[in-house]
Amino acid sequence: LHINTFKKDLLSRTIVVASVLPLGVEKNKDTLRRFMEHQYGPVQKVGIDKKGRGKFPRGRVTFNYKKDAEKLFGGMSLMEASKERIQVKIPCSPVGYKGSIIVRPSPEYKGMLQDDLNTSNTIQVNTNGFSLGHWFPQGTDIACGDNLPGLEAIESGQTSTWVEENPTVLSPILSINMEQAVVELDLSHSVMGSGTGSIVCSEESIALALGVQNRIVLSFRFKDLAHPMELCRHKRSILRKERFYICFALVHPPRLSSIQTNLETEWESRTRLIDIDNGGSSAVPGVGSCFGYRLEVSLVEINRMLKAKSFRKLKNMGLFRCEEELDFRQQAEVILTEQVNDRQRRKLDVKIASLPYHRHGLLLRSILDSESSSWFDMLNDKVQGQDLFELVKEGENDIVERVLSEMRDLHGKTRYPAQIFHALYEADVDVEEVPRTVPEFCVKLPRILITPCRLCVTGFEVEMSNRLVRKFIENESFSGEAFIRVSIGDENTDKLFSDDLSTQVEARISSLVLNGIVLGKKKYLFLAYSSSQLKEQSMWMVCPEYNWSITQIRRSMGDFSMCLTAAKYAARMGQCFSTTIDTTFGAKEDGQRGLMNWARQALGFGHRPGTGDDSKTLRVKDNLPDITSYGGHEHSDGVDLIRKEVLESVLKQVPFGPKYKKDISAIQIRYGGAKGVLVAWDFDKLKDRRCGGYDVCLRPSMVKFVAPYDTLEVVTLAKNIPYYLNRNVILLGSYHGISDGNFREMQAHHLSSLNKMLVDASFAQSFLPQLGGPDNGLTSTLCHMLNASLKPDTDPFLYSSLHAIRSHHLMNLRKKARIHIEKGVVLIGGIDESGLLPENCIFLQVPRQRKVGSSQEDDDYEVVEGRDMRMLTAINIPELRDKKNVVLFSQHGDRPEADKMSGSDLDGDQFAITWDRRLFLKNPSQPMDYTPQKASEANSITDDSLLEHFINHARNDNLGRIAMLWMDHAVIEKSAGCSACLDLAKLASIAVDFPKSGTPAAIPKELILNTSTPRAHWRERRGSPSFHCESIVGQLYDRIIDEMKSQHNTPRSECTAMAGRYRDNNGQILHLGDAGRISDSKISIYNPLISRRLGWKGDGLDALILGFAEHQQYLYEMQLLELMNQYKIKSEGEVATGCILKYHKLHKRRRHDVSEEVRRQFRSIRKTFRSEFFTAVYHLVHGNTAFFDNVTDDEIEYDVADEDLNLIEDVATESPSANAGEEKGKVKHFSCRLAAAYYMMTYSPDTHTVGSKSVLYSFPWVVAADVIACGVSEGSSYC
Repeated sequence: LHINTFKKDLLSRTIVVASVLPLGVEKNKDTLRRFMEHQYGPVQKVGIDKKGRGKFPRGRVTFNYKKDAEKLFGGMSLMEASKERIQVKIPCSPVGYKGSIIVRPSPEYKGMLQDDLNTSNTIQVNTNGFSLGHWFPQGTDIACGDNLPGLEAIESGQTSTWVEENPTVLSPILSINMEQAVVELDLSHSVMGSGTGSIVCSEESIALALGVQNRIVLSFRFKDLAHPMELCRHKRSILRKERFYICFALVHPPRLSSIQTNLETEWESRTRLIDIDNGGSSAVPGVGSCFGYRLEVSLVEINRMLKAKSFRKLKNMGLFRCEEELDFRQQAEVILTEQVNDRQRRKLDVKIASLPYHRHGLLLRSILDSESSSWFDMLNDKVQGQDLFELVKEGENDIVERVLSEMRDLHGKTRYPAQIFHALYEADVDVEEVPRTVPEFCVKLPRILITPCRLCVTGFEVEMSNRLVRKFIENESFSGEAFIRVSIGDENTDKLFSDDLSTQVEARISSLVLNGIVLGKKKYLFLAYSSSQLKEQSMWMVCPEYNWSITQIRRSMGDFSMCLTAAKYAARMGQCFSTTIDTTFGAKEDGQRGLMNWARQALGFGHRPGTGDDSKTLRVKDNLPDITSYGGHEHSDGVDLIRKEVLESVLKQVPFGPKYKKDISAIQIRYGGAKGVLVAWDFDKLKDRRCGGYDVCLRPSMVKFVAPYDTLEVVTLAKNIPYYLNRNVILLGSYHGISDGNFREMQAHHLSSLNKMLVDASFAQSFLPQLGGPDNGLTSTLCHMLNASLKPDTDPFLYSSLHAIRSHHLMNLRKKARIHIEKGVVLIGGIDESGLLPENCIFLQVPRQRKVGSSQEDDDYEVVEGRDMRMLTAINIPELRDKKNVVLFSQHGDRPEADKMSGSDLDGDQFAITWDRRLFLKNPSQPMDYTPQKASEANSITDDSLLEHFINHARNDNLGRIAMLWMDHAVIEKSAGCSACLDLAKLASIAVDFPKSGTPAAIPKELILNTSTPRAHWRERRGSPSFHCESIVGQLYDRIIDEMKSQHNTPRSECTAMAGRYRDNNGQILHLGDAGRISDSKISIYNPLISRRLGWKGDGLDALILGFAEHQQYLYEMQLLELMNQYKIKSEGEVATGCILKYHKLHKRRRHDVSEEVRRQFRSIRKTFRSEFFTAVYHLVHGNTAFFDNVTDDEIEYDVADEDLNLIEDVATESPSANAGEEKGKVKHFSCRLAAAYYMMTYSPDTHTVGSKSVLYSFPWVVAADVIACGVSEGSSYC
């Protein structure tokens, strides 16, 4: 270090303040700091000169910049002022001893350097310059090295490069807070100026200075750094001095905020900004939307930072890449600097608009918006004289789309997009084309993210379709990119909260949505949003095609004129966007879809049964009266009737329907403008003869508006869902007299079962069907594997799946106290149409997990219903025994039972039920009144009013906050029945109805807890005060933490089932591993006895079958890897089960939807390849070996009727029988031999690809686990 230079710099910025009030009082020190900052400029620190004489010790103030310190002496340097012994008297009543302070330059003092290089957790660095651009650290370009096959390493990528896009005049202060793991760039000094420079200030000015302090700050967290910060130097020419920089790049732009501090109360408020406005013009364009930043720093400042003891912490944390022991000028990396002209960016829009396919343009924009590449590199990088856009134009549409999607998902950044595209394209052309079909009833749509500073294309996502998208894409020939899902979020894709929705941000969102979003040649206009989309802050926008307009599209959705509030109007339009399956029944001879046509009447869909062809259509009655109590409550709100035979026909059209259709007694539907639940009844046995001659009967409570859609759409099927307690229910149960010991006992049993599942195959087989998480098909697959005597610690796929399920439940135990209740279930509610159920009684019947086909017997049970903890009696009524997986409520009583539980109804609400006597309430309370508030009506509904409701909901959506406050008060007051909890419960009901009512739940100030109020330790609020909570929730949390710590501290023994694969930081088993260990593990995990028991002979036919299995495995694994890559899932167990432990940042707000979408797509993959499997078995049975010679020829089709495939599947998977005929014997024989080929291709060392670092084991089990289990079950166990 150059000590003398350092001392001079420090003395040129430090003054001594005398005649000041005691600075040992923290408030006086803060007041002096704020006074100096307001009048002169940013202050680095305020200290006490312990050698000062007089009544009060002197203070010492060090400014960030010496020019600010010189303002005190009229611009004279502090060195000169010290020589001339100048001191200045300044009026300062707040801290001056007699209303004034005396200022003089600071002399050198003992310990000056040590005092300045403090050991605090915050480091501040003064900068001399600030520019925006793109930072490419050495060796991080994905085009360098051997990261991509077919692409030679590019040597130019081995040098760090800074590409400057926007230089600024700012000199921010860099502040690094290690305690909060936050980095801030304070731009206030540069933007606002440092004051007037006047020495004498008026009392009014001082009062203003001490009132509110304003700062403009860029902030980000340590984890947002794409790479460690680097200290760099750059020498432009021989004659010019070296310049030193701190360069860094982020994974997403920082937050741009204005911070106002009340100097009296020290309360801070942050206001989000979209840019830095200076005199009406943007002073720094792109400051809040940039990913790369470069700070120019003096050598003295860098040396001071390197010398600080706390800097070592930063280096150890990986925040900086440098060696503090060396002279910075020796170690600082030399970087290249380029400058680009932002005007050239206009060429990019022209290039994208010239592409023949709009989808390609959106994918290129998603690459840019994710900072995988930069716009200037897209324009300048070339392959054989062609840039990226010319390569895209010449490529085949499907291959280009796949390659661009792969480029977007590459982990890293590149300056060579054209070369990478060319390499990936050539690699894709050389391999066999993999069919990438969108699952049935799904669509692949673009997603857009609007942030305070950016508009991003996040890519395409597959999701379940809705009636409107189907209508316009399938029937009106709209393109697949005509509809887009637009989300509102922060720069890191998190949800925007009320504090983030400043006036600037709201104005930006409104402008983009109301004026339309232009992407390429298309302009997208606001269409609608649903109630569920409100919660996740997203909406639908559309680019009308074929002369359609927004008004015409909305008119085609239905008549919403009866909706007089924006909230109700939006909710009714949102019904058209429910994800549904449209079913068909009684197909017409012309083969058209939409098989339910009826004569429309003026007020609805009424149909009178006719004769002839008309009698084959779905017959609907839409005026069945509601069941109403004497008090005016509707018992039948949201639930209606469907004929049993019709339901069975509808279920055949649902692709995700269960194998045992008779277990389904109800469906949730959309039907024109009607929404709710249809329960299957035998119309001929009902007392109400008004249903006779009809297939579906609707009540007025179910019909919300008139819509021209005549197809019955299924939202979901009524099924039994495992019941789990949560923190709210546990606190409520404890308040109602349930023993804490019962909860501890239940959690201990659940935890023990999760651990035992990994080591005891027999137990896992019985326990798995009880758990939630995996899809039923996958659960069945795992049970078949266990039934085939496979062990969790020896089979890789079984182990990774069970491990993913266990990790999922452990995390839920920790985060939510979700304890599985074996004697419990969650069911959709319905009404007893027969009237046999007495008041305060229910009927439910849940089939046992099927082995032979038995169903659970019903006895009289007292049960606890969720939410408001109602005690009801379940009784057995023989006439209702055909109703399964639905809870039926009585139609008697003054108030519906569903309404007594948080104001629920029967249009699809689910009810948690338990008959575990340990959870029976000892002192149940009376239900609350949940009468919804009536919203004010408007004369007309416009886009402005719809968007106002959208933003109002985003600003005032307090449901989550109310729930957390409820738990906080319940713990602090040690009672879930305290007055605060009761008030919050009422507010929760209002908040639930907010999307439809438009009335927000305003939380009174007396119910809001201050941020300084300690919270329970299980809340896991980092950086906030907490206390160790002794409540039952705290006890359960401590038990889980102890369990997780003990597992973490226990040396992990790698079992055979790891099969050479790696684990991530969360302990999940990846599909990647060490190539050598993967190859070696195949010897230990492969069991040749399985192949032999399945009839493998190794003859010529087996060779033919093995070739087919190899082709199917390749196609299967390509589709599975594409699904994993789409949702950034790295574990085969996670993607198969849908139990995803860690979500990508784009999917955090949609965790439930994403897990369901993963399950749905995995289910589609399974269905596709099982169909191919049984098709091959069909041809083997009929001796058609030509089928196997042409498996790769897509032009040759070998269609097999669905009935034949179903018959083949039933025979192949049925238990062995001595009386099986010759035909059945052939089916079982060939299905087992084909399954053996599938197993060998996946597990055998002879078929393993040497050198592969990626391995998947699910192929034979997902496709044919039941066939393998049946095949190996004959004789003794082979393991």
